[in-house]
Amino acid sequence: MGMEMKIASGKREPVAERLERHPTLKARRERILDVAENASGDVRRADEAERRAIEEPRQMGLEVMQSRGQKTSNGAALDLEVRGGVVREVKNRPCLN
Repeated sequence: MGMEMKIASGKREPVAERLERHPTLKARRERILDVAENASGDVRRADEAERRAIEEPRQMGLEVMQSRGQKTSNGAALDLEVRGGVVREVKNRPCLN
């Protein structure tokens, strides 16, 4: 069953299981929890907690978009390769004239 079908039918996997497939997202979510729990113990002021709470999801968004872009790029490259006619690497040879 495709991801769209799982979402549409409401049969999603638990978040913990889904995060296991995305270690960078999992790590970022853990850092967000650390901010919420002040795990480092160094946040004394509300404005510092707010700054960190805003920064973590922003960074997570950047990571998600980079990952998606990489997957899309790799998929397009493989698709072109399968269709044929694509030269991945050309070795330059010196002209002997």
